[in-house]
Amino acid sequence: MNQDHIEGKKVTVLGAGLSGLSAAALLKRKGAAVFVSEQKSIDASVEAAQALAQRGIEAEFGGHSPRVLNADWIVVSPGMALTAPVLQEAEKRRIPLFGELEIASWFCAAPIVAVTGSNGKSTTTALIGEMFKASGKPTAVAGNIGRPFSEDAETLPADGVAVLEVSSFQLETIGTFRPKTALYLNLSQDHLNRHGTLERYGRIKARIFEHQTESDFAVLNSRDEAVLRLSQQIRSQKSYFGADIPARFCGFVRNGQLVLRMQNREEPLVPVGELGIRGEHNTANALAAALACRLMGLPADLLANTLRAFRGLPHRLESVRRLDGVEYVNDSKATNVDSVWYALNSFDHPIVLIAGGRDKDSDFTALRERVREKTRAIVLIGEAADKMENAFSGLKPMVRARSLEEAVVRARELARSGDVVLLSPACASFDMFRNFEDRGDQFRTLINGLS
Repeated sequence: MNQDHIEGKKVTVLGAGLSGLSAAALLKRKGAAVFVSEQKSIDASVEAAQALAQRGIEAEFGGHSPRVLNADWIVVSPGMALTAPVLQEAEKRRIPLFGELEIASWFCAAPIVAVTGSNGKSTTTALIGEMFKASGKPTAVAGNIGRPFSEDAETLPADGVAVLEVSSFQLETIGTFRPKTALYLNLSQDHLNRHGTLERYGRIKARIFEHQTESDFAVLNSRDEAVLRLSQQIRSQKSYFGADIPARFCGFVRNGQLVLRMQNREEPLVPVGELGIRGEHNTANALAAALACRLMGLPADLLANTLRAFRGLPHRLESVRRLDGVEYVNDSKATNVDSVWYALNSFDHPIVLIAGGRDKDSDFTALRERVREKTRAIVLIGEAADKMENAFSGLKPMVRARSLEEAVVRARELARSGDVVLLSPACASFDMFRNFEDRGDQFRTLINGLS
């Protein structure tokens, strides 16, 4: 969509969070008549209200008035379910709904690399971003990773690249969003409290390929049957990471070494043991990132150097401290069952697991085998503690903690020299914390405060 289609249009932006403010500012610069509506009170949104006033953008706080629907189209916050009454009414009136990701993509001249999946999105996105930065290309790393795409889209030059983490919430509201290279890492139970079924959740994620053409690339997990099934009808050129399969473009591990196949040529990258990030799941993430960047023209030696140097992101198997022979690891980003499965599998020493939080309709019994094999004990916190205790009944000693501080104390009591104390919750954080970063930051502070 060009500026002629935006200038003078009445646009409502629902939500005054980071993405809403960024989209509102972008549309205002492009000549739209922007109105922002925020459910939270103005007392809870002081900074947002000030930012909007400074930009001359009209806004309301404390609920959505009928004015919301006086719009040519509506920009929807990714945190807002499409079943919300105001959006149901908008659909009845045939008012188009878009997300901030879609809006920003209209103004991006650079090619887009987009990453989705249930697990590993942030790590893979950040790793791809580091690879492109190492190449010297102007690079923006944005999307669900924490920085709105609208902040960078219009200033990124055509010879740069936008590397985006893309969630199912964002993909619900795309219209023409088209990545040059799209990665679908995996599919497992997550966000079922919003999407209802795993099938629907998976189909929404597969929308990342919806507007690609034969000149674009899809990077697919060859070990994930759901991903392969959901990508059967896509138009883009398929490439695969995971297993060594007969495909023109493939990434796999052979004899302990990461290898890419680019058409008929094999290119060794690095031994698994030299990767800067640990765990079987991160080996898969590294393969996916390297394959995507190679398809985008980056040289193999640059990819290898970045794979050795990249140390991962905070709150993802982040080693905080070793004390009295015990390693304390912050994996607060593990908000679903699969993430915890991989986290438990990443250590060879007994684990005291701190888990719990706000349940997302997850099946914790899927972790029983891993919990039996890998843990010494479990410390449960948050709203999901009862459900988790039932799921892990009879496996290992379990204790309850009323706070994260108490959980750390109990975990320290249970751990022995050589063990790992692992915060890997399998749940959302919103029962006790602002977000997973807040949970991880508090854990890190508590661990560093131990004497």
